Amino acid sequence: WRLRLRGVPLMLPLLWPAVPRPAPGQFELVAVDVGQGTAVLVRTRAHLLVFDAGPAWGPGSDAGARVLLPLLRARGERRIDRLMLSHRDTDHTGGAGALLAGLPVRGLHTALEPGHPLREAPGGPAHQTCEAGQRWHWDGVDFEVLHPAPGRVGEAPAPPRANTVSCVLRVASPQGSALLTGDIEAAQEAALVQAWGPSLRSDVLLVPHHGSRTSSSEVFLEAVAPRIAVVQAGYRSRYGHPAPAVMRRYGARGIAVVRSDTCGAWTWPAGAHPTLGRCTRGEAPRYWHHRAEP
Repeated sequence: WRLRLRGVPLMLPLLWPAVPRPAPGQFELVAVDVGQGTAVLVRTRAHLLVFDAGPAWGPGSDAGARVLLPLLRARGERRIDRLMLSHRDTDHTGGAGALLAGLPVRGLHTALEPGHPLREAPGGPAHQTCEAGQRWHWDGVDFEVLHPAPGRVGEAPAPPRANTVSCVLRVASPQGSALLTGDIEAAQEAALVQAWGPSLRSDVLLVPHHGSRTSSSEVFLEAVAPRIAVVQAGYRSRYGHPAPAVMRRYGARGIAVVRSDTCGAWTWPAGAHPTLGRCTRGEAPRYWHHRAEP
């Protein structure tokens, strides 16, 4: 028995198994299925960024508590290194309070105006306002904020509409690149093209404003030229997202479109070509989608 007891420490890793992580220079991107709203995970070797936190559905019911926290815990995530909230609309910030309460968050990066409760929460993480030109580097992966222009958030005397100051983030590494856009509209898309030009080109585009007809302009799609466009919108969206005219613009350019209402969560695996992204509903269909063997 004394010899056997010496083996007990060797069993301890079974209580906390190792979680696979991307190699340096690679990242994993998960566009989460949160219905009518936005939430994206970007995981590098040692860091996690959460871009937007999905919607709130009612008192005590939101995407943070019901979708994101269970997902993060199942993935073995112990903290969020940066929570980026693109703008104040509740389909992007509704789950943020639950995330801030449920996991350690090291940094909050937003386009929320001064005085917003999430930005000013007592004891909350250090806040940084999104401004074009901000950059950081994690584990061989580059992150760059492309919008809004410095000084635009909370601008006096009349703050701009929330959509127009959405944080736009580009993630790039030798693996490829992704452009996360919030709810920008055609005017902001044109400004991005003018300011950044060829630097906008990205393999994966998070379709602006859930595929609204106010966004995904011709000039913007020409500049970004994505291989994959990801629409995060609710099933039978009451807003008509994604708009048929917008989908035709993507189709005319041969851009593959992935929709959360039919795909579920879409995952771009670390180190893989973006066309090898996976749909949750394809890999693990719900029980009523199973077909009996003939």
